[in-house]
Amino acid sequence: MKKIYVTGLIVLWAASVFAQQPDTLKKDTTVVTSDSVTVKAGDKVVIIYDDGTTKVIDEKEEKQRHYTEPESGEHKVWGEVYSDYDRTEVRVGEKPILQVIDNDDTVVVRLGKKGVKIVETPDGSMVRITRDDAWQKEREKRKKRFNGSWRGVEFGMNSYLDEDFRFPGGYLSIWDGKAWNLNLNPFQVSFNFTRNGRLGMVTGIGLRFNNYVFANNNNIMKDSTGVIVEKPYDQNLKKSKLTATYVTIPAIFEFHTGRYNKGFRIGLGVVGSLKCKSSTKVKWYDEGDKKKEKNKGDFNISPLDYAFTARLGVGHVEVYANYSMVPLFKKGQGPEVYPLAVGLGVKF
Repeated sequence: MKKIYVTGLIVLWAASVFAQQPDTLKKDTTVVTSDSVTVKAGDKVVIIYDDGTTKVIDEKEEKQRHYTEPESGEHKVWGEVYSDYDRTEVRVGEKPILQVIDNDDTVVVRLGKKGVKIVETPDGSMVRITRDDAWQKEREKRKKRFNGSWRGVEFGMNSYLDEDFRFPGGYLSIWDGKAWNLNLNPFQVSFNFTRNGRLGMVTGIGLRFNNYVFANNNNIMKDSTGVIVEKPYDQNLKKSKLTATYVTIPAIFEFHTGRYNKGFRIGLGVVGSLKCKSSTKVKWYDEGDKKKEKNKGDFNISPLDYAFTARLGVGHVEVYANYSMVPLFKKGQGPEVYPLAVGLGVKF
């Protein structure tokens, strides 16, 4: 067991020497034979034998070292060392002969088809022997480990701003605390842009429910020319609101401060929306009896919308803000106001 640890540490030390610039891919000269791999790292030479033993010698000593002629059927092949982020490989052609992966609490060292996986746990180090194509499966698994944060449920406050970025007054005044925005996002697809899984893009499908509760004793309607205007009520309204439902498709770029979805994340992008339905609803009491009036229609609401979105999250919790670049009502057919939503999301 000690030999395994020592071998792993020496290999990692050698890898760190010739991987001093992790953001660039570099090559070094290596000799690969049937029973050993010889790597030149700085002024040191590391020889790794097929049985797992390792030898470190000076460059001068290596120059004085005499190789015996290979037996029949054996040959020496010039290989290359590739180092990128937390992965180092010795390759002959496209095939990795030696591979070292250092991922936070896990270290994988492979020589040919055999290797050692060392995992740090609260109870100490756990060592496993890996075989066959485990290195390739590990590599493919890591490539897919970027996971965006669209899928989940979001709930927040809903409002809108006029063309001067102010909250409108009059019959468009919103009742603070009653106007809400609900987003149900059941499906997502993530795209990884970097090897360490810190940068990627997420898209998917969702539903958005916008609820605008008017603060005054009014609602909205179309006048004789088809333009949205105020609809006043003589009754003392208990509630008056406008609702709109959309199908949403996002395109959000996310950056994670930690590798593979760890740490904080920042998301910037666009959410496109297609309106499905809209309606108005009012409630009041008449001599103790509850009365309500509900009207369905398009209310000149823009059928297509796209909003800039900014998000900040950690783990399963995220804060979001959406600001639409398309007016709530069609141009020239209603007041010029732009939807705004701020809230909190829980991600799955």
